[in-house]
Amino acid sequence: MRVLRLRPDQVTAAAVSGRVLTHDLGHGLRKGTVLGPEHVEPLRAFSEVHLVELDEGDVHEDEAARRLGAAVAGPGTRVEDPVQSQVRVVADRRGLLRVDREAVDRLNYLPAVGVFTLVDGQAVEAGEEVAGAKVTPVAVPGFVVREAELAAGAARPVLRVDPFRPLRTLVVVTERLKPRAREMFAQAVTTKLGWYGADLLAVREVARDGDAVLAAYREAGELHSELVLFAGASSIDPLDAAYAELAVAGGELVRQGAPAHPGSMLWLGRLGPAVVLGVASCAGFGRNTSLDLVLPFVFAYGHAGALDFARLGYGGLIEEGAGRRFPPYPAG
Repeated sequence: MRVLRLRPDQVTAAAVSGRVLTHDLGHGLRKGTVLGPEHVEPLRAFSEVHLVELDEGDVHEDEAARRLGAAVAGPGTRVEDPVQSQVRVVADRRGLLRVDREAVDRLNYLPAVGVFTLVDGQAVEAGEEVAGAKVTPVAVPGFVVREAELAAGAARPVLRVDPFRPLRTLVVVTERLKPRAREMFAQAVTTKLGWYGADLLAVREVARDGDAVLAAYREAGELHSELVLFAGASSIDPLDAAYAELAVAGGELVRQGAPAHPGSMLWLGRLGPAVVLGVASCAGFGRNTSLDLVLPFVFAYGHAGALDFARLGYGGLIEEGAGRRFPPYPAG
C-alpha cells in the first residue's frame, strides 16, 4: 500500500483513478472513497489531497467490514451494508443474544480489526443492533481479513440470537391483593410474559395454606406447564407452603435467594419438567429485578439451574443507573 500526497496541479485522472482517499474533504469526498475521473475537478479545489494506492490483495475497508460482519454473524442475526465503512449486525428476531467473548477478543488482537458487541446474555428485539465491525484504515492486507475469518470460523458462531419459546406458563399468587394492586399485577404479568410470547394458562389467586398451594402445583402438572411463576412466598421461611407443598407435589427447591439487588429474594425450584420461579410479592413483577435477568434464559432454553442463579452475582447490582440492561418490554 503506497501513500500519496498530491498538490492541485498533480491531481489528474491518471493520478487518482482507482486510488483511495484517506481524509474527509466534504460531501462526496469522504475517507475511503475510491476515486475516479469524476473526482478530479472537486479535488483540485483543495491545497493537498491524501490517498493510497492499494497493492494486489489489499481489501478496501467496506469489503473488509462486510466480510468481518459475515464472519461473526450467526443464527438469528443479519449484516447490514456498510455506513461510513462500518457494518451493523442486527437481531433478525426477538430473543437472547449470545456472544463468544473469547472469540471477540481473538479477533480484536488482529491488526486494525474492530468487532464490538452488546454484552452476552442480553434480551434483544428484532432489528436491534447487537454488534458492529470495521477496520481502522481505508484498506488492509488480505491476510488480515482471512485470519479474522478463520478465527471466527473456529468459534462459529461468534454471535447468535436464540429465539424465545412460547412456554406454557401458570402464575400462582398467594398474596392478598386489593383491586388496584390486582389490576397493576395483571398488567405487569401480561406485559412481561407477552413480550416473550408465553402461553399464559391462568393466573391463580389461592390461599396461603398447604391444601390450596398443593392444588395449584397439581394443576400446573395437569396443564403440562413449563413455567410456574409464584408470587407471595416468603424467601426466608422454610415452612412456607410454597416450598413444603412443592416437595409433596414431587418437585424440589433448587435455590433460595439470588445474588442480585433488587430481587435477592428470588427463588428457584423444579416441578417435573417445569421451572418454578418465585418472588416475594406481586410488586416484584412491576419493576426490573433479578427476575428479569433470569426470564430471558428460561424462555430461551426452557430450564434454569443453580449455576444460572450463581452467575447473577457478576453484574448483580441492578439498581437504576448501575449499568444493567433489561429486556425492552413495551411501555406500560
